Amino acid sequence: MIILWKADYEGKDLQTDLKKFHEVQAQIQQKIGGTFEGPFFPQDASVLYIFHVKEYEWLNKAGRIFFSKAGAQNLGFVPKSYEIAVTPEEFFGK
Repeated sequence: MIILWKADYEGKDLQTDLKKFHEVQAQIQQKIGGTFEGPFFPQDASVLYIFHVKEYEWLNKAGRIFFSKAGAQNLGFVPKSYEIAVTPEEFFGK
């Protein structure tokens, strides 16, 4: 399954914060798995990331890690929305 995650940026140095964001995401991937692509710059938000994960619960686990790390590092990303997309096998079962 994939998660499309959008956030607005309210910081002062986007490039520096993107590097920090990637470090946080790397820590998340090490702890609970998954991979990510991005950043992308959509029309309706500051950034978009695509997360490839195996379970729906990943979003809750990653969120707890992200918010604690983002707060500690003063990252200027404010989550805006997310969408989850699954394959037919994930939706209907095998």
